[in-house]
Amino acid sequence: MAAARPVSIGRRAAGGDGPETPIPNGERNSTTGTAAGDVLPKTREGQLLDLQCPCPCAARQRVDAKSESGGMEDMTSREGRARDPELMTDRTRGENRGGDDRRRRLSLTVTLQFQAKTLALPGPSCLKHCGDVEIQYPFGVGDGCAMKGFELSCNNKDGRSILTVFGVIPVRKILLLDGQVRIMKHISSMFYNRSTKELEYSMWGKDLSGTPYTYSRKSNMFTVIGVNTFATMTDNVNVIFGCVSNSSAYSNLEAQDGKCVGAGCCQVALTRDMYNDGVDFSPLYNTTSYYTNRSATDRAEYQAYAVITETDAFQFKTTYLNTTAFLDEHDDGRVPAILNWEVGNETCDVATKKNNSYACLSTNSMCVNSSSGGYLCNCTKGYEGNPYLPDGCKDIDECAAKPPPCAGCKNTPGDYSCPGPRSLNIVALAVGSSIGVAIVVIAITCTYLIHERKKLDKIKRRYFQQHGGMLLLQEISLKQGTAFTIFTEAELIDATDKFDDRNILGRGGHGTVYKGKLKEGSLVAVKRCVSMTSEQQKKEFGKEMLILSQINHKNIVKLLGCCLEVEVPMLVYEFIPNGTLFQFIHGSNGCHNIPFSTRLHIAVESAAALAYLHSWASPPILHGDVKSSNILLDENYAAKISDFGASILAPTDESQFVTLVQGTCGYLDPEYMQTCQLTDKSDVYSFGVVLLELLTGKKAFNLNGPENERSLSLRFLCAMKEGRLMDIIDDRIKNEDDMGLLEEVAELASQCLEMVGESRPAMRDVAEKLDRLSKVMQHPWVPAQHHPEEMESLLEESSMVSLEMTGTGNFSMEKRIVLPSGR
Repeated sequence: MAAARPVSIGRRAAGGDGPETPIPNGERNSTTGTAAGDVLPKTREGQLLDLQCPCPCAARQRVDAKSESGGMEDMTSREGRARDPELMTDRTRGENRGGDDRRRRLSLTVTLQFQAKTLALPGPSCLKHCGDVEIQYPFGVGDGCAMKGFELSCNNKDGRSILTVFGVIPVRKILLLDGQVRIMKHISSMFYNRSTKELEYSMWGKDLSGTPYTYSRKSNMFTVIGVNTFATMTDNVNVIFGCVSNSSAYSNLEAQDGKCVGAGCCQVALTRDMYNDGVDFSPLYNTTSYYTNRSATDRAEYQAYAVITETDAFQFKTTYLNTTAFLDEHDDGRVPAILNWEVGNETCDVATKKNNSYACLSTNSMCVNSSSGGYLCNCTKGYEGNPYLPDGCKDIDECAAKPPPCAGCKNTPGDYSCPGPRSLNIVALAVGSSIGVAIVVIAITCTYLIHERKKLDKIKRRYFQQHGGMLLLQEISLKQGTAFTIFTEAELIDATDKFDDRNILGRGGHGTVYKGKLKEGSLVAVKRCVSMTSEQQKKEFGKEMLILSQINHKNIVKLLGCCLEVEVPMLVYEFIPNGTLFQFIHGSNGCHNIPFSTRLHIAVESAAALAYLHSWASPPILHGDVKSSNILLDENYAAKISDFGASILAPTDESQFVTLVQGTCGYLDPEYMQTCQLTDKSDVYSFGVVLLELLTGKKAFNLNGPENERSLSLRFLCAMKEGRLMDIIDDRIKNEDDMGLLEEVAELASQCLEMVGESRPAMRDVAEKLDRLSKVMQHPWVPAQHHPEEMESLLEESSMVSLEMTGTGNFSMEKRIVLPSGR
């Protein structure tokens, strides 16, 4: 059975492009004219994320949409079952034209309506139940029965009463004090139609923007079922995560009932409470081959499914992989999911000052801040009931419990009391007791402070030893003159002004980088990491940091030291002032008219640094996240590779391979995604994408673009194949004298983007070729129109001197270090 592997797709950099703002409930879609929540099915071309496919891209067929009465459109599966109108349409070409401003105004309108909700209290005629579901205020059915934003419907279907939200999504339970609602979520699916010999899709989703609801991070999991399936999930801005499977067994894993651990089924935790759940399947992963040469009597149904589902409600079965059992077992193709909700989008400090809109109406209620920035209500201690209704919180009679808390228990409002023994000298006893208590309190306080101080020191020593601090000290003592510093936590807190947000330089998936100033006045960049999972990584962290500190190359950011006395070590780098290459090319303050000579110079220096890490460092180092935002520019705009070793150091022996692939959309090596093995050719692929950014001035991945233009590498390879290279090259660097060089660099980039890693050139060959081309530009006596063989003969002398190591100290280790950086 195929083994499915969860894939974590790194978030896009802040300010990156994302899908258009969703249309709020109650408004009309400016493009299609359908009501919010209506089904908007569209045929679209295959979304490829970071993966490459032959050009031109094959269009994926969608199940036809049929209109029903009332202006709503409905989606029909291949069995002909009607789907409710909660589908969120895929992002297609032309969807953004003319609608951005209107959507922003609509979204703002809904937000303001939610803030200024009216607190309509339910009357005696309001429904208390719909079917077997209890309806509790602020929820309600009908006019004047619900707080604004919490309106529900009670519909009749096949003789049963069904409670729904947004008119179509069934509600199974309202968890009032938890601030949650259990709903039934449609399952998205992909299958191969043997009649039409095409892939067909049934895609479902609901945009919750502008409502009180979000998909709960703690209670749900993104679940993908299938053989040879890759599904991803996006919110309104980012590609969040996904799951990929192979058509052959991986790591000897087999699908088993009740286990969703990577074989045939995988689950990925949500990164946060989400407003949107855009599901997508990659056409590169499908079950077409399973139907090739199958007999006509073989009725196996290989389908793929993806859905947000409540974690505790899902149980995997192997029959889901080759039958339609997963859909058949769940009523109307829906599974349980949890929505969080809040009654206001301000904190308690703000809400309690707004008497006209404050939702906690019961006398014995209190305000509780929610996880998403708003607030909920609860009854105070000793009371229970509905805090959103006047006098809704009722006193709990603790003495009615069996057995009661004490003999002679007396119930009091919010509490209870027990009678105590009588005393003949209460005053004398009280005075003596007070003096004794004071002495005891002082003694306990002093003891506690001393104990806590020792405890803190003990914890710091444990962390220091746990992260290889003793081994690091030994190595430093053996290497006299080593410029590597072990910082204390107090020093870095002081340097960053207590890690003030104003000193943040950037954020990544594994940490935050702060600007700092040491006592001697030198500027540094302090990376505060967030996780380190492997015990082996913790033990060898200090020694590997010392190895990295010996890397002394002019185009690599220098690691100055680290702090080991905290739970997750902090890293200290030299400070680079001019930002990233991504900002230089794409930023609003960037230099958009960058000449080709400058771009080529940056490419040469970046390639030289990577070649040094691959071929001259001891042991060799793999970067793992080469991208334009990880290439910094100093005061002279010289390129410096950063973020190698910035997160987790991990050996590449097979015992350490995991099913969690980490990377950045647009730069990920497709071979790495399938094998989960990071190689030097993975860095070569990512560097090829950086070359494309320099040649075209376009971003590596653009979710807002047309379907076939989202992946820059795919668009480039298609243009190369069709002989349209100059159509994609940046107009600002097109020069008749440089055409030959542009074609040479483009050809080199296409070699780096080969699908098979073995077919890609080594990084040192890439750097050497770029250095030769750079020297051609520097010598006007070399005609640009020379053939590549003539250029090489004119510059026969090797140009790899710049790649030689300029540092002195190196350690030899029997393993290879893989440094996947913070995303």
